[in-house]
Order: sequence, then C-alpha cells, then structure tokens
Amino acid sequence: MSGSRALDALTGLRFVAALHVVLFHFAGAGLDLVPAPLRNLVGAGYAAVGVFFVLSGFVLAWNYLDADGHMEASPRAFWAARVARLYPVYVLAFLLSAPATIAGSVMTNGWEVAAAKLAVGGALALVLLQAWVPRLALYWNPPGWSVAVEACFYGLFPRLAKGLSRLKPSWLPVALGGAWVLGLLPPLLYLALSPDGPGPVDVHASGPWLMALKFNPLARLPEFLFGVLLGWCFVRERAAGGVKSSGAVLAALGTALLVAAGAAGARVPYPLMHNALLAPASGLLMYGLARGGGALGWLLSRPLLVELGGASYALYLLQSPVLAAVRGLKSWGAPWTEVPTVVGVLLLGVPASLCVHRFVESPLRSRVRAALAPWVDGTPREPAKPVVPGT
Repeated sequence: MSGSRALDALTGLRFVAALHVVLFHFAGAGLDLVPAPLRNLVGAGYAAVGVFFVLSGFVLAWNYLDADGHMEASPRAFWAARVARLYPVYVLAFLLSAPATIAGSVMTNGWEVAAAKLAVGGALALVLLQAWVPRLALYWNPPGWSVAVEACFYGLFPRLAKGLSRLKPSWLPVALGGAWVLGLLPPLLYLALSPDGPGPVDVHASGPWLMALKFNPLARLPEFLFGVLLGWCFVRERAAGGVKSSGAVLAALGTALLVAAGAAGARVPYPLMHNALLAPASGLLMYGLARGGGALGWLLSRPLLVELGGASYALYLLQSPVLAAVRGLKSWGAPWTEVPTVVGVLLLGVPASLCVHRFVESPLRSRVRAALAPWVDGTPREPAKPVVPGT
C-alpha cells in the first residue's frame, strides 16, 4: 500500500473512533435487548478518546519527524498548522453550544452565579484550558475537553522531538514500554488508594481525583508520547528500506484486542480502560494500517470512509449542538423524530459534519495559516499607511 493510501486508512479509522464515541453517548438506552458483549463494547466508547490521543502522536511523527527524530518544520510552522486545523471548528462548536450552556446554567444556578460560571467556564474553554480544571472540563461543549488536552500535546511536541533526536534507536522498545507504564501509573495508584472514598468507580463516578485522572493533560500525555514513539519507529522503518510486510496481522491483532477489552465490560477496571491500558492495542492497529493493513486497511481507505474520517473532527465536536437540535425537532412532533435519539443524532450529525468540514474547516484552515504566516516567518506585518485626503 502506498503512503497516501495508508494515511487514508488512518483517516478512516478516525471516523470509526468518532462513531464509537457518539454511540457511547447516545445509544446506551436502546441496547437493553442486545447481547451483553455488544452492549459492553458500545459502553466502552469513552476509550476511543485514548485511541485519538495515540493516533494523533503517530500521525504527527509520520508527518513531521525524519528518521533521526528531527522536526521537518519549525515549531512556529507546526503550531500555526495545528491552530488552523483545530480552532475554526472548535470555535463554531463553542458558539453553537452557547444557548444550551447558558440556559442550563441559569436554570441550575440563577443569574448571578450563572454569570460568573459562564464567564470563567467560557473563557477557559475559548483558550483551551478547561481540561486543567476538572470540574469545568465538561461545562461548555463537553467533547471540547479532549481538544484542550491535544492543545497541550501540540505545545510540547517540538520539545519532545528534541528529546527523540537524542534517543538511541536501540532504546525505542524500552521507551515505548516506559511510556505505557507511565500512563498506567495514575489509574493504578487511583485503584490502589481510592482517594475519592468507597463507592463504584465507573463511567458515572465523578469524584475530584477521578475527574483529574481522566481530564488532566499530564495524565494523558503518555498515550500521546506512545503514539509519537511508535510513529517514529515507522518513519525509521520506512527510511531503512521500505515496509517489510502488509501489516494485516498487526492490524487484525490490534482490532481483536480493542474489541475484546471493550466487550469485557466491568471485568476491566474503568480507570485503566479510560487511561492508557489500550495504547499498545491501538498502536498495533495503527502500525498495521501504516504498513497496509490487509483487508482492514483496504476497507478503511475506501473513499466514503476517508471522506467521513476527514469530517470526524467536526462530528466529534458537534455532538452536543446536534443533540439540542434533535431534541428541538422532537419537541415539535416531527414524525421522523420518533426514531431513537442516537439515530437522530447520526442523521443530522453526519451530514452536518460533512458540510462543516467542506465549508468551514477546509477554507478557514487555509485562511488561518495565511494570517499566521508573518508570525511563522518572523516578519511583522507592516503597519497600514495613513490615508492622505485627496490622494
């Protein structure tokens, strides 16, 4: 498989991961009659966010690192590209989420408290810092917390690349294992110490220590680092003489591990599933897809899945506004809105994400990069010349 087709397969994987998150958020109530393993698998959709973190590191290493671990772009060029990629759709989702956020806050807290909370929560969300304040991480457009985590990763990536250039390639397996263990330490410590006290530790738990474990960027950094290291492994393999196998076995093994862990349900402790446990399985899948991926790589690189994968970021961020729209339509009694909520979210959300990707994300990405070009080049814009009357 060519490099572009392998990247297409990874793009298709993005849609599958985003779909898993959407099903987790909205399909649970309609799965009472399905087999328990399938119900558990859908209920583990929160773990797909960790897949995104590993995938982000893997793809950034592929695109920006050479075989020696050096960045092939300046830090400013990298950051400008990341801002242009993330921020336009993020701001759109922020604005679309504002009515429901404001109304919910006022109903819960009253105007005075709501005004303060909206100001703080909105400001933190706009500057992508809400993940550092766990109690506000889900306050304004809940999926945005992971974008704040990614923003931290992007800020650190050039420095991580400097460290890679000093790492002996023979130590890469050790570094990968170390990153995984580092990611497992916080959930293992949480399970051992139970700092939030007795009680079930599951997706519905909201103790302050668990919230910090889930949302703090430093707690999730090892997953991103694992992806970066694995992506650099692939860059080195490709530079050494090409990919040696199709990757079908690796992709199939990674998929099987991810599905098995999700289907296991409560037998796998929630904090471990949420943080880092599945990073090696995700890595196997991605590495296998980068090598070609066999039948799975072929499937994920189909044009429709690639197009949906390109719009997956918009689908992920627009979940809350789309849900509000579905509820509004149901309140009007439209006949087709008698379908389950998850079906309504997908019927509206998928076309909306495709439109946002085409008409907002893609054109604004170019405009933002152009606007940031003087900063990237280190050349300040010339001040506008005063207009002289009569000239």
